[in-house]
Amino acid sequence: MNTISQFKSTLTKLEMIIYQLEESLGVEHKPSPFAEYITPTTKQENQSSQKVEQQTEPQPKKEEPQKQSQESQKFLEQLQKKEQPQKKEKQPQQEKKQQQNQQQQGKKAANPTLEDFLCIDMRVGELKRVWKHEESDKLYCEEIDIGGEVRQIASGLQQFVPIEEMTGQVIVLVNLKPRKLAGFMSNGMVLCASDASHTQVELMRPAPGSKVGERVKIQGHQSIFKDGMEEELNPKKGQWEKVAPYLRTNEILQAVFDGHLLVTSQGPIVSKTLANSNIS
Repeated sequence: MNTISQFKSTLTKLEMIIYQLEESLGVEHKPSPFAEYITPTTKQENQSSQKVEQQTEPQPKKEEPQKQSQESQKFLEQLQKKEQPQKKEKQPQQEKKQQQNQQQQGKKAANPTLEDFLCIDMRVGELKRVWKHEESDKLYCEEIDIGGEVRQIASGLQQFVPIEEMTGQVIVLVNLKPRKLAGFMSNGMVLCASDASHTQVELMRPAPGSKVGERVKIQGHQSIFKDGMEEELNPKKGQWEKVAPYLRTNEILQAVFDGHLLVTSQGPIVSKTLANSNIS
């Protein structure tokens, strides 16, 4: 008896396991030989254990979502606190960018003035020597007298202007920053008229009798131009890019800047056949 009583709890668990297996298998329950030493009975204990499980199981289930919701709310609040200063910092940056874009758009939209044109130094040049570039089928290499100085300039005119026509006086933009074209150092640009598709290109020519080296000026405003060389254009300032879109030929082939006639001391600068065309 004493020995059996020592294992009473173990025997009770075994009896419960056996009872549950018999129920799941649909087998009639047969009491264990030790059932008389187990109290309460297996059925009662099994039922009471089921009631306890039913009572205890729902409680943690109800608490868990509450805990999770509280934790998630705290987590969201922390995230919001972290994001708020970042948003405040980004707003001024975005506003600055918008203001800069608006300023740039305003600059692009505004027509250039006569003062903008003053820094563009165009002069009468005379072609002294012209040859085809050794490595490029587009470039001519030229030596051009611009008045007291001979410049080497490369022009992409091989496909448009026969070399026989590369003689006489031309108009040269003399204060561009020098740069290499196909390995040839070019110190200036020969100005030409071209149609919209850039399939036809012609040299711009000064009025006959113009002096080599004299500056191209705006008719009616000659006095505001100095005769000395202007400073080299700064590519970062976009000085040439601002003026270039407004250089054109009019309906009678004459060069104009935003409608103002461009002249030398002897008269207007002209294209051979291209009217209402771009000059570059």
